[in-house]
Amino acid sequence: MKRAALALGLAFTVLAAACTSDDDGASGDDGDTTDTTSIAQADPGDCVVVDMAVSSEKIALLTDLAEEFNASELADLGGQCVVVRPRSVASGLAASLIPQGWPDPEQNGAPPVIWSPAASGWAGIVNERAGATLAPAGTPFMLTPLVIAMPQPMAEALGYPEQPIGFADLAALANDPEGWAGLGHPEWGPFRLGKTNPNYSTSGLNFTIAEYYAATGKTADLTTEDLARPASVELIDQIESSVVHYGDITMTFLNNWFAQDLRGTSLTYASAVAIEEKSLIDYNRGNPDGVLSPGEEPRVPRVPLVAVYPEEGTLYSDNPFIVLDTEWVDEDEKAAAAASYNASNPATINQVFTAVISNF
Repeated sequence: MKRAALALGLAFTVLAAACTSDDDGASGDDGDTTDTTSIAQADPGDCVVVDMAVSSEKIALLTDLAEEFNASELADLGGQCVVVRPRSVASGLAASLIPQGWPDPEQNGAPPVIWSPAASGWAGIVNERAGATLAPAGTPFMLTPLVIAMPQPMAEALGYPEQPIGFADLAALANDPEGWAGLGHPEWGPFRLGKTNPNYSTSGLNFTIAEYYAATGKTADLTTEDLARPASVELIDQIESSVVHYGDITMTFLNNWFAQDLRGTSLTYASAVAIEEKSLIDYNRGNPDGVLSPGEEPRVPRVPLVAVYPEEGTLYSDNPFIVLDTEWVDEDEKAAAAASYNASNPATINQVFTAVISNF
């Protein structure tokens, strides 16, 4: 019961810290220098351990907050110490492991009590795969929009920031045999789209969904008939045909793009990629994967990326905190977490946290 109480308590502690931060992002202007491996590998001794599986773009923030929590009086519940251990796990990978019972803990890490994917959509995928509600509705931690990241000169060639840019513009450019030459920049070659794998990456999944919404003109309630419309298929084919780099997750792709920037070839590596807004901010700060290794110094890229918000609309990632309903989280833990949250129903985040902890 203490494990689950702390699981939910930590979630709201993190929410409170995020909501009261003076920073305009998840890290300072010089990037985050958190060593995210140390806390995941630390020996908890006799403490109760609450493991978290967290999507990569927020692992540095949650590691910092977990370390603060572990060192605070709140981590002592009635004489029992508690250690919270966030670990970076791609949302799509976790969505595969949870229905399988989280196999091979030595390779994949300990099964989590709290799962925080980038978007709640992954919970639906888990539940569909399992045929059961293993990932109940979670509590959103932060909202971050999907953007089309483009090197600034390329976006400006399309009229940015005065001219709205959408999926139709990308499809037209991708289908133009002249490529960037048609806009006066033959040195950039054809339009090249980078895309992350929608089976593992939230950005890749959301971009695919957003393409279909743009193709149908809808903002909700897509149907299988919508997906099969010839006009929808044509637009998707035009955009997807321009994919030249297909990475596993956003951080891998951005690291590769950043390496090309070092060589002065970022404009011929890719023309656009769909990523979360927070990842673009990290890239422009010289921290493309969101975490600086000890001793690593951020370096601002030669060619910054700009965020294009598609005129047809975009999707938001809500970064939920989910207490899993699985075989490795027992009934007492699940009931305690649910009862503590439902009974509190407070007006503020701090009241939620106080209500959860006070039950133990």
